[in-house]
Amino acid sequence: MKKLDAAFDRLLALTAIVPGVIIALLALGVAWEVFTRNLGMTGFYWMLEAVEYGLLILTMVGAAYVLSIGRHVTVDLVLNAVPPHIHRWFRIVIDLVIVLISAVILYYGIVAAHLAYVEDSTLYKSFDIKEWMPMSVVPIGMSLFTIEAVRHLIRSIFAPPDDADRGTEINEVF
Repeated sequence: MKKLDAAFDRLLALTAIVPGVIIALLALGVAWEVFTRNLGMTGFYWMLEAVEYGLLILTMVGAAYVLSIGRHVTVDLVLNAVPPHIHRWFRIVIDLVIVLISAVILYYGIVAAHLAYVEDSTLYKSFDIKEWMPMSVVPIGMSLFTIEAVRHLIRSIFAPPDDADRGTEINEVF
């Protein structure tokens, strides 16, 4: 099991690189767009759509990594206000809700991508692409996120009772 955990951690570390590359490319593309427009030339007509797809990909692919290092968005006002002996149970419930919600999004992402594939629908914008292509990013990203959420839930369940700050540590891979 430890080898499987280590392999998944390496996969998440790899998925951390993808959003960085996308952000760098989008920053260069938008900067070039602004530069060419300021010179009175036309920019890339497809840049806005590339930004849309890039944001979708970097969000879906990077979310599991961010969760794995403890930097995913959290609102822990209630969690920090409860006594330490209740803290663990709140953490378990929170992690369970995260697993359930991410599993629902994963399921409907699969359904939507499959339906778009079966119907052979096409998005006619700057790029004419099959609709299932951008939609397939959601099930891929949410499957990684759901697996990481299950790992968090298992750690919460089997954490020692006095480990009240388990959810607040930051474990960076790089």
